[in-house]
Amino acid sequence: MDGHLTSQYNSSMEGGDIDRDRIIDGHLLPDEYFCPICRCLLWNPCSCASCQHLFCQKCIHTWLEYSKSDKTCPFRCQSYDERRCPPLFHSLLSRVKIQCRNASFGCSEVLAYDSLERHENVECKYLTRTCPECMKLILVSEFTEHIQVPGNCMPCPIRCTICQSFIEKTEFRNHFNECYMNRLNTMFEQFVTLQSRTTEQQEIFPLTTEQRNMQLLQTMLNAFNTFEEQRQNSRLPTNLLGINMIRQARERGC
Repeated sequence: MDGHLTSQYNSSMEGGDIDRDRIIDGHLLPDEYFCPICRCLLWNPCSCASCQHLFCQKCIHTWLEYSKSDKTCPFRCQSYDERRCPPLFHSLLSRVKIQCRNASFGCSEVLAYDSLERHENVECKYLTRTCPECMKLILVSEFTEHIQVPGNCMPCPIRCTICQSFIEKTEFRNHFNECYMNRLNTMFEQFVTLQSRTTEQQEIFPLTTEQRNMQLLQTMLNAFNTFEEQRQNSRLPTNLLGINMIRQARERGC
């Protein structure tokens, strides 16, 4: 296994990705127990000092890594300043009971929050790893075969944040570049149309040339900022399920 695969292999040993179905009485847990980025149970949580929202540490660090231009909080805080999870909330998390992720392979253990990671990565009789390509749980004993044998691993499609289509991984780069250019052309056409309409409105509501140009510029900047945010979000791993919700909220100006 080469260095790249080894790195991916080891990174898959991290905990997290716990949805409600694995949590005992998970339907009773309030939304505050779940990360707004991955939509799973908060894992090694930390918070934004400004808005107090809690995130999985891995999720917020991934967000910041792929948002290198501004390092802002997903909820639009000007700069993300990390704080530790409040001890009281961690105490509440420690009471949560969770099924082992390897249940489908035969494990019947139900673990406390603080015991789960060691069990799943060290003690479980059915040790698994998450394949970074297809995102499926694979038994450790079968992982090398899964990666190396052609046809075993089918990479997950990637969602284009511009057109919202799901594209095969091998085709995504070309698709996104084409989609990006098409959207830029559309924005330019809209700008020309807007400029024409503004000229017509000038006859009814007189504005100075400077005011008219500032209005046009602000409209274009708003559109471009939204578009650029979509481009930045396209770099984020597709298993961060809450990204689209955050993006849509930003587009609405929330």
